[in-house]
Amino acid sequence: MTLASLVIGVSFVASSLLTHFPVWGGQAIRFTAAALVLGALCGRRWRLVRTWPAGVWLRITGLAVTGMLGYNVAIITAERTAEPAVPGAIVGCAPLAVALLSPLMQARSPAARGLAAAGLVVLGTYIVQGFGRTDGSGLGWSAVALACEVTFTLLAAPVLRLTGPLLASACASGIAGLLAGATALAVEGTTWLRIPQAPEAAALAWQAVAATAIGFLFWCRGIDQVGAERSALFLGLIPLSAAATAPLVGTGHLSAAQLVGCLLVAGGVALGMSRTPGSCDPAPQEPPPS
Repeated sequence: MTLASLVIGVSFVASSLLTHFPVWGGQAIRFTAAALVLGALCGRRWRLVRTWPAGVWLRITGLAVTGMLGYNVAIITAERTAEPAVPGAIVGCAPLAVALLSPLMQARSPAARGLAAAGLVVLGTYIVQGFGRTDGSGLGWSAVALACEVTFTLLAAPVLRLTGPLLASACASGIAGLLAGATALAVEGTTWLRIPQAPEAAALAWQAVAATAIGFLFWCRGIDQVGAERSALFLGLIPLSAAATAPLVGTGHLSAAQLVGCLLVAGGVALGMSRTPGSCDPAPQEPPPS
């Protein structure tokens, strides 16, 4: 989860190199390339997809639409009229939203310790990110990104127990690539077929291999192992990674307040992860034999 958060956070810097590249075309290239990388790693696991019921494919499509396409397009669109801190701060509320919604979906009350941990992460994220200038469009698309992230986390936990993280990541990437390609042809025509410039190609390569093939796979593995509530706490590490990377490319600096925010996020993650499995997400049940 930590590694996934770090590479996804760096992808925010990579996205700044793609402001002049067609949005949907870039997503099509990114996710198609990631699907090819992940698909090569699946090997004989591909035989298992024949046993999946339609409901599993529907959930995987939901992962592609929310956690891949919806989230990334919403972030890119929000940053056209808002400073990057705005979507970062709003998406930073995801741990608290998951801590509230996940127990309710399982007909149980949210744990006080889980809410406290999520609250520390959200507070630390706001201190690190701040809240920049925006307009109604920026706020709206930032809220869409938050909804996509929360929906993805809640959808992923049950389906990963049946499919495994690797196959789910490969299939979701393939579906996202197909949907983005079709949308690019409909919305952007053939303009997205142009050859990317060197910085754009480097950014797309990073997003495809590091942020998607590695980051998405590790994120899914984390959700599968620790559950939705505790995995959502690691979302607070993403803006920390972005804030730490920005000075390296000359687009920002770390302040004392941001360091305090980092400590709050780390404390929230430690508090949430220190709980016993019984006090967080219930242990996954094995699927009945076929």
